[in-house]
Amino acid sequence: MKKIFVLAPAFLFALAGCVKDLPYEAPAEPEKPEAPAKVVINEIDCGNKKIEIYNAGSEAVDIAGYVLQKDSDTWTIPAGKGNIAANGFLVFTAKNADQNEGPSFGISGTKGFVLTIFYKDGATEVDKVDNTGGAVQVPDGKTWGRKTDGGSEWVLFDGGTIGASNGAPAKVKVFINEVNCGTKEFEIYNGGSNDVDIAGYTFTKDGKDPWTVPAGKGKIPAKGYLVFVAKNADASAGPSFGLSGTKGFILCMYKSDEISDANLVDKIDNSATAEGFKTVDDGKSLGRKTDGADEWVIFDNPTIGSANK
Repeated sequence: MKKIFVLAPAFLFALAGCVKDLPYEAPAEPEKPEAPAKVVINEIDCGNKKIEIYNAGSEAVDIAGYVLQKDSDTWTIPAGKGNIAANGFLVFTAKNADQNEGPSFGISGTKGFVLTIFYKDGATEVDKVDNTGGAVQVPDGKTWGRKTDGGSEWVLFDGGTIGASNGAPAKVKVFINEVNCGTKEFEIYNGGSNDVDIAGYTFTKDGKDPWTVPAGKGKIPAKGYLVFVAKNADASAGPSFGLSGTKGFILCMYKSDEISDANLVDKIDNSATAEGFKTVDDGKSLGRKTDGADEWVIFDNPTIGSANK
């Protein structure tokens, strides 16, 4: 036989009082997921392996944790490397040995690519550029980018504006392009689409012996070359300093006679203590693998005054 218990009315009244005195807590609202930042792939320089990301929003963003993918290869933007100011730019270098600085994958201007930015979840697509099969050929010296920052139309830019607003006047882009130590010649390349005059620019070797390009001696056509002879007795034709292929050198180019980091235009450090130092034997030259490119190589057949290849 089952026993039935009946609670006394006085006990029920006391229990009701305890419940009444407990503070009311509203159920917690679920956290709203962070919305992906308003960022786009804005410009690509295949020759120099540069990828520019543009923040189209009105507030600074941090895209650390976002995933950059080329075809099937992926790279996650590390912490501390994803800050972009409002309406600002962030540039990564592809084919990078340092994964803290950029992805290991390359960007081909001839074979093409599909480049995508994914949100931190690795699945939500933020932006995508499809140049499958190299439908748009992007040769060295040109970039492919949005006609205006964040716009939908893509165009080729001569010289490009990586790190700056698309459509802005291109900066003068001149490079120390090749050095022949045996003949004491060094070549300057104009990577821009307009003729330039570098009269007034100053060169130093190992931080000493400054030589300023005289008036009438600095004109370089678009995509053209200018050659100076070092160890020159005539200061109107070239500097007095030499260029040793065995001892090495640091050759710097400044945009005025003021020697400062702010005025530095280009530099090659092939000093004997530098990482990757290359001995330049007579009959050979040290130059950029292709005109204006980042990589330096030894040419068995120097191309001073003409295209590096």
